[in-house]
Amino acid sequence: MYTTNAWYRTHGYHPPFDTWFILMWFTFFIMVTGYFGFSLKFIEEDKYYAKEFFIEDGGINNIHRQKSTWSFLGILFSSIIIFTCMKVSLTDTSDKRVMKESKERDMSYSMVKGIPVVVDGWCSICRSNVGSGTRHCKFCNKCIQGYDHHCRWLNCCVAESNYRTFILFVTSTFIASTMSFWLAINAIGMYFNSESKYNYELNLQNILPSSTLNTVLLGLFINISLILLSSIIMAFIGHLLFFHIRLYLMDMTTVEYLSHQQQRKYYSDNYEDEDDENPWRRPYYHNPWKRWIMSIIRKVYKLSRCCTRSMNHKSRDRLEYVHNV
Repeated sequence: MYTTNAWYRTHGYHPPFDTWFILMWFTFFIMVTGYFGFSLKFIEEDKYYAKEFFIEDGGINNIHRQKSTWSFLGILFSSIIIFTCMKVSLTDTSDKRVMKESKERDMSYSMVKGIPVVVDGWCSICRSNVGSGTRHCKFCNKCIQGYDHHCRWLNCCVAESNYRTFILFVTSTFIASTMSFWLAINAIGMYFNSESKYNYELNLQNILPSSTLNTVLLGLFINISLILLSSIIMAFIGHLLFFHIRLYLMDMTTVEYLSHQQQRKYYSDNYEDEDDENPWRRPYYHNPWKRWIMSIIRKVYKLSRCCTRSMNHKSRDRLEYVHNV
């Protein structure tokens, strides 16, 4: 749509909207509706728990069978997801130096991927000097300070200014999808349990219209769909979360990791041998105590990798020796 560089995205809710961004909000609406409007209805209340205080007579063990608990957790994590999602998308990640200079942009440069823009601290599009760790995002068409990656699900760039909020968003989404998966499993378990099968059908009649044909089959279809959707989100978000944990331990950003992968250089294999200054590396914690704790964790991580590599070398040498003999 935009062929010149006069346009740039100010925030995640600045059109054009990415297809994945629309799909994210649509999926969130389905999950919230399925959680509160369907799965939550199949929690079997513990009458003993309702009469006694939850810390007396072992009532704490039945806390998972209370709708009020699951409702509170659902509202809590749904609120966190909405807040963090909007905060990440609305945070200004642009390079302050470029915005302060506000020079006339280069209109002759088309938004083509794969062409380097920032060279030796100079952006050829913004026609301005940029700080260390700044990259020009082709999707947002602006220089991003402390660039990590562009998230199409949030329609914005994740950078130094909103990275922690992004991690909180990913973590809360993973927990919420796990809760939804557990409730869906619990609901379908009621159907296959002979003692609670009648309650399952009774709850379906209260949720779905009474005139619906094959109410039980429709309920099972909805329940299985929620299980599949929750499991897909858990797998995707879980992989993303552990990927960023790995990047954190390796002291790398996403763009740095991907650039090393493209060059077929595995940074984790020669981490302790890297002497060059890395412009994409940044401290995650400014607090000296937190940085000290994380430095210890990184040292343990590097030590474990060194031990693993040394064991692999010994096993290879042993196999070569046996082969030569």
